[in-house]
Amino acid sequence: MFNQTRFKNKNNPNKEYKKNKKRKVFKIRFPVTNKIGQMLVPHIKFVKHLRKGDKLVVESERGLELVEYMGMSVENCPTDPIATYIRKATYLDREKFKRFQKLAKRVFNELSQEVEKYNMVLKPLAVYIPLDNQRIFFYYTAPQRVDFRQFIRDMSKKYRRRIEMRQIGVRDAVQMKGGIGVCGNKVCCSTFMEKFESVNLNFISEQNLPNSPSKFTGLCGRLKCCLAFEKGNYVEKKLLPPVGTEICLLDTKREIKILEIDPLRRLLVYQEGESIKETTLDWLLPKDFEKIAKHYDCVGCECVNQDGVEDFIPNKEILDFYTHRRFF
Repeated sequence: MFNQTRFKNKNNPNKEYKKNKKRKVFKIRFPVTNKIGQMLVPHIKFVKHLRKGDKLVVESERGLELVEYMGMSVENCPTDPIATYIRKATYLDREKFKRFQKLAKRVFNELSQEVEKYNMVLKPLAVYIPLDNQRIFFYYTAPQRVDFRQFIRDMSKKYRRRIEMRQIGVRDAVQMKGGIGVCGNKVCCSTFMEKFESVNLNFISEQNLPNSPSKFTGLCGRLKCCLAFEKGNYVEKKLLPPVGTEICLLDTKREIKILEIDPLRRLLVYQEGESIKETTLDWLLPKDFEKIAKHYDCVGCECVNQDGVEDFIPNKEILDFYTHRRFF
């Protein structure tokens, strides 16, 4: 069983881990759910000899598990570890894992048939049995809450193990099963994503994407996660006037009209008189525009206030910049 005192004990190295957020992070991939998490290691000497793809035995809230070692990350630790390193997997550990995988497939088929008998409206996804063989995890999706109390009591007596029903969302289901996206690659959630980012319809208009559901909808039926990957590149677009705006540059007495803004290529297309010209976005952005971008949208910054926005005070350079350039 999962020992929570390992994470709450004052003498536990996890307490030191919380103090030093810049400590190296060891990433692992969990079986069945396909999620990537962080592993707590008592000492770095235990993982020096490890290579990506090695199998490890860790202790998590599901019990003893056989996981895949993903490597050591150089990024800062955003959250606490969710598993503790026990040992490198032995031949017996791998054989036991294979045996439980075969057992889980048989249990999955049996439980799926029982679900129909109990008239429960849900879609079975997978069954997982950890190395300690103490519990059986049954993953499913459902449009609403399901009353499975009698089902759990009957199945616990049948298999003589504790049955845990875990309802997951459609995005987690795609992460678990995998698939091929419209780009031709494996879906991001089942390959490298550690958590799901918040995605909304504003990203579509900001990135000038076509208003077609098939273009920005993933296999899960939700907005594609990759829409959030380029969010930071489009924050500075908020500092620029919208397309079609006429601008008077008082310092040079020139009048131009914005035709196109492409933050990815850092390209600005404008019309001056009868000629169309191209230049970089930096031509209309102030020197310290990164600080303004953080003020508009918290993207990758370390926030210092409760509003999630870094405190920002424009300096004299920025004030002079907007004093000499008027948008109308």
